[in-house]
Amino acid sequence: MKKFLNFLKNNQRIVFIVWVVLLAFFLRVFRLPDFISYHQDQVRDLFYVQNHFQQGQMILLGPKASVGNFFLPPFWYYLMGVAYFFSASPVAPAFIVVIFGSLTTLIIYLFCEKFFDNKVAVFSSLLYSVSPLSIDYSRFAWNPNPIPFFTIAAFYFLYIYIYKQKNYGLILGAITANLALQLHYQGMVVLAFFFLALIISKKLSIKQFIKLIIINLILFLPFFIHEFGHRFENTKGILDFLFRTQSGLTLKFFGVPFFIKFIFRDFSSFIGSALFFKNQILGFVGLIVLGFSLVFVKSKNPAVRLLKFFLIFSFIMLFFYKNSLINFYLLFLIPVIIIYLTIIINNFLPEKITNFIFFLVILLNLYFSPTFIKNNSAYIAIKNSVDKISQNKNYCPSYRIFDQNYIKSKYQYLFSINKNKPVNINCDLTTYLQSSPKVKNTFYICEAPLCIYEFVNFSQFKEISQKPFDTGVRIYQLISY
Repeated sequence: MKKFLNFLKNNQRIVFIVWVVLLAFFLRVFRLPDFISYHQDQVRDLFYVQNHFQQGQMILLGPKASVGNFFLPPFWYYLMGVAYFFSASPVAPAFIVVIFGSLTTLIIYLFCEKFFDNKVAVFSSLLYSVSPLSIDYSRFAWNPNPIPFFTIAAFYFLYIYIYKQKNYGLILGAITANLALQLHYQGMVVLAFFFLALIISKKLSIKQFIKLIIINLILFLPFFIHEFGHRFENTKGILDFLFRTQSGLTLKFFGVPFFIKFIFRDFSSFIGSALFFKNQILGFVGLIVLGFSLVFVKSKNPAVRLLKFFLIFSFIMLFFYKNSLINFYLLFLIPVIIIYLTIIINNFLPEKITNFIFFLVILLNLYFSPTFIKNNSAYIAIKNSVDKISQNKNYCPSYRIFDQNYIKSKYQYLFSINKNKPVNINCDLTTYLQSSPKVKNTFYICEAPLCIYEFVNFSQFKEISQKPFDTGVRIYQLISY
């Protein structure tokens, strides 16, 4: 015991790093299946990866962008492919996101320790580990969710190159910034700033610029392979999105009032969700502190000035974006805003007050953490139903579900990975008696308005109880004689 205590005393830095990463991991992985968000996008991605694995095809495209008529590069599906290699469960890719969310805490600590000071590193990493918004978006599989990791990693390597003159920072920074863009188009802000910072700092020669262009082209190679074979459909969609839907005469009618509303209403809510246990009033206070410091506070530290420049650059980029700016579009800002506000508060308030504020905020974030709230998981509910149905031999499901609700695909994916798979992926109830003699148990899965089973002459049926869950559908086991 004495040796162990001595080890803890002599290795406080390592102990803290391990502890804060484990704290972040616990807050994100606890009851993970309850929070994995098993919805349209997740099922689409799972089927896409499953089909490519089963057919032995290379994945060339990523998910379709939420706005614009184009698809992203495939990095997100490669991450999902790693998860699928170990498990086809919908929980597996969510666990990958948990890992990235936890490791973001580590990168924040290392970044702040190297370029600011230990106190900023401790408070920033702790704040991110307990950040409600970060926790919310670190517990389900969705392509924007790992972006905070790649954003702060790109910053870390950018700073390594600019301020420590380490050449590997240039290469790794370009890679991580590129991967941020591949995950979601908000990563364009990160990649554009990476190049802009290099140019402004005069740390980029023509030879290095060419090298970075080659690196980015290599990383986009699967995307370009698809484009060459499909007449550059996605490229046209991207150009249309950038130069027609995001520019032009509509800017003068839309940009300024929308942006003002976004700053005072949406961005204050974003800060409250990221830092202050989802309290919008405190988020508005944080917005005032952030705005005042960006406009009036000058720093002699070039590392702080570069953070400030990134935030201003981000606001300028967001000004020209004319679609809704809900929280997930701003995930790339979470680590940077946490670090920047930590630096400002630490520099301008007395030490005791600073310590008290951070301790209180961290404690309240833990107390109100989304980790411990109740959640009615669609995944758990549907898996419970699938498990009950798959206990039967030679079974086959039939569906009467509204197409826009995507419940059918949720069931079909879980049936497809079950050890006891159905005889057919979908039984036709009107002909199953004649055409499917192998089927011994047919299950009818329907939404209440569509649960009309009189068109089939069944002598007996029984409803399968799904308690205590509610999937939004009814399930009947049909027995024919």
